[in-house]
Amino acid sequence: MYGKHLYVISLYLLRQLIGPFILIMISLIGIVWLAQSLRFIELIVTRGLTFGLFLNLTILIIPKLTASIIPFVAYLSATIAFLKLSSESEIIAMSSAGISNFRIILAPSIFGFLLVIISFILDSHVAPVSMNKFKDLQNNIRDKYISSLFQEKVFSSPVSGVTVFVREIDKYGTLRGILIHDSRDPKKTYTVIAESAKIEKTPEGPYFSAINGNRQEINYENLSISLLYFDQYSYGIKNITNQEEKRFREASERTTYELFNPHEKLSELHQKEFMAEAHQRLISLLIIMAMIILGTITSLVGEFDRRISLKKLTYSAFTAVSLQLYVIATIPLIIKSTEIIPLLYAIPIIVIIIFLLLLFDKKIKMVSLISIKKNR
Repeated sequence: MYGKHLYVISLYLLRQLIGPFILIMISLIGIVWLAQSLRFIELIVTRGLTFGLFLNLTILIIPKLTASIIPFVAYLSATIAFLKLSSESEIIAMSSAGISNFRIILAPSIFGFLLVIISFILDSHVAPVSMNKFKDLQNNIRDKYISSLFQEKVFSSPVSGVTVFVREIDKYGTLRGILIHDSRDPKKTYTVIAESAKIEKTPEGPYFSAINGNRQEINYENLSISLLYFDQYSYGIKNITNQEEKRFREASERTTYELFNPHEKLSELHQKEFMAEAHQRLISLLIIMAMIILGTITSLVGEFDRRISLKKLTYSAFTAVSLQLYVIATIPLIIKSTEIIPLLYAIPIIVIIIFLLLLFDKKIKMVSLISIKKNR
């Protein structure tokens, strides 16, 4: 019978946690998604990108965004749920019925474990695939909507090694006062300056059709400089070689298995970046459990008092922010020194143990208090 009551209470607590979690998650994703979307709205209004491309770009960032905010949302949902239960004296009622804090924390632990599984799937598989598609789509936009990448009086780099500056873009899409600096060839550097230019799309790729200007070339082999004045000049912005290079997938675009077992040869820096990304994903799983327990014990530890509760809430929020910053800091720390990896795992485990000991400590104090009263 007691087991049935415990099951009902755990189910009730899970419902109390899931509601705030979904509400906060949707709200935060909506806010951040809207902030990210604002970067692309100008491209639709002034540069001709389709609404379909806009939706694709913004939707593909959601999995990575969701995975990154799960730890803090877990903390917020647990804190809000248990503060509500505490303010309505439901926690006191459970304690009076003989239900210990460890029984109460069972439901948040199950909820945290479910979030760990969801986060692992998102971080290890869904987010890397969506980020890879996002980067591929960005490259396609560079080719198909190359003119949308240029802004007035801003230096931009549509292709690695090429820098473009445009003084003005008129309503017909003509680029006026244009400078193109091309350093893709290690043996030669080209600089084109023209009064105006248009983007011409061909099967071979996009070209600048420049009018009234000059082309400067610096040859590093024979240390010579040549200058050519032109009335009209076509300048391709594809790679110099005819073979299209396969785009290198960054750490955020690879599954956790790929990060630990890369197929290609990598530089030392890329190896460290891959290792850092992989370990950050795993460490964040421990942080989720720490966050959910932290949010729960904020209401369970100590006596209920409004002033003390505010103080506890401040300490709790500070700890949660510190844990979130800890996750962010793991990548640069691992890149700097891989020897620190065991310590980075140990810290969240120790934090979880400390949080649980706080509950255990309260239980000892309660038992001691009851014993003293009986002796009297």
